[in-house]
Amino acid sequence: MGHTKEAFILVFRFESPDGYKETVYVCISPAGAVVLNETLGKEIAEYAKKHGNIVVDAWKTQKPNNNDAKDAKYLS
Repeated sequence: MGHTKEAFILVFRFESPDGYKETVYVCISPAGAVVLNETLGKEIAEYAKKHGNIVVDAWKTQKPNNNDAKDAKYLS
């Protein structure tokens, strides 16, 4: 993930068990990012009510060195 003044950039990298790789780039406006954040937060809260807390210790986040999207890291 990363952002510029005009957009938030999300990079989704997928790899299937057979080794096929696909990358999807999503660019949304700052307002769209706010709506996505609110909507996702509500969905996560609803999920946790139904299924319990989500364990995330196997995931790690890498923070970009700056706010420039070209240097953005991703979840792995």
